[in-house]
Amino acid sequence: MLYRVILSHNQTDSIRKFPGGPSTVFVFDAPTDKDISECTKLNCSYVQMPYAGNRGANRNAGLQKILTTFNPQFNDIIEFFDGDRYPTTYNPDAVKYLMDTYGIQCMLYSCGQDARHSKIFVPLSGATIVDTGTLCNPFYSCGFAMSVSAIQEIMAFNNGSLFEPRFTRWGSEDQYLGLVCDHLHHKVAITCEIILNGSVGGDSDLHEDYRESLQTYVDLIREHNFPIRNESRPVEVIPSKK
Repeated sequence: MLYRVILSHNQTDSIRKFPGGPSTVFVFDAPTDKDISECTKLNCSYVQMPYAGNRGANRNAGLQKILTTFNPQFNDIIEFFDGDRYPTTYNPDAVKYLMDTYGIQCMLYSCGQDARHSKIFVPLSGATIVDTGTLCNPFYSCGFAMSVSAIQEIMAFNNGSLFEPRFTRWGSEDQYLGLVCDHLHHKVAITCEIILNGSVGGDSDLHEDYRESLQTYVDLIREHNFPIRNESRPVEVIPSKK
């Protein structure tokens, strides 16, 4: 079974560009009447947050809605999207096949303009297994899928949260999740089987909150004594289903 958590902040026009149905949960932190109306038309669930801007907390709230409402099984998959990163290419069956066949616990989705592709070869079909144990690792949370079993293990490590709640500003909460995946020996890959609208990477200097988030990142690394490697392990390209 496939479930989805979608963050939406003043992105009403994008709501209908995502797959709908009751297994899709939108998380609003500044909802309008039209946002709620669009969700109702798509037969989606939604969560309203009491404050705006905390992306990690919003994703955690959407995840909790899925866990408590649907009780997903350990081998089910939950997708996470930002509200302006809707799929332009969408092949979830291929993603599930790759995750099941190669023991991948987390699959990162590519964007139309993706800074990671300048450093990592990602085939048009299939996926590339990547190293998320480096400081500037390629885990970006604008779009990814994760198995429920991996989510449960990460939540146990993070005292009940998938995204570490100490990140309250923009940035670093996703790359820290990448470090946790590496620490727990969860296999992470990136694919073009699902491509999202927009761009990702290379914009951290444009966000005033990034410095504060980066300090939280460093503090958590020190707290858990994560070994930080300067060089990534070699990537592994895996084929799609024939």
